[in-house]
Amino acid sequence: MIKKLCWWVAASQVVVLGCSLLFYRRIDLLSYINTSFVAGGLLLLAAMTGFIINTGFFDVIFFSFQRFYYKSGTDIRPLSKLIPFRFRVPFLTGLIMMILMLIALSLQK
Repeated sequence: MIKKLCWWVAASQVVVLGCSLLFYRRIDLLSYINTSFVAGGLLLLAAMTGFIINTGFFDVIFFSFQRFYYKSGTDIRPLSKLIPFRFRVPFLTGLIMMILMLIALSLQK
C-alpha cells in the first residue's frame, strides 16, 4: 500500500504542477497552493463520498427507488455492494496534498 500511495502522491503532484502551468501560465508558490487545494479537496471529497456509500447510508434510499421503478420481484442488491470503492488511498493522497499545501502556505509571505 505504501508503494501505491507514493505513486498516487507523485502523480498528483505532477498533475498539480501541470494544472498550475496550464491555468496560471506559470509555476510559483501561489499557483501551486491554489491548484493543490482544489485537487486535494476533490480527492478528499471523492474519498469521503466513497466511504459514506460503502457504509450503507444510501442503501435504504436506493432500495426504495429500485422497488418503485422495478415492480417485479427481482433480486435487489444494496448500493454499497454494487459500487466497490476503495477510499483509503485517495483519502490519504488528498490528506498529504493538503498537508503539502499548508506547508507551502506557511512559506508564502
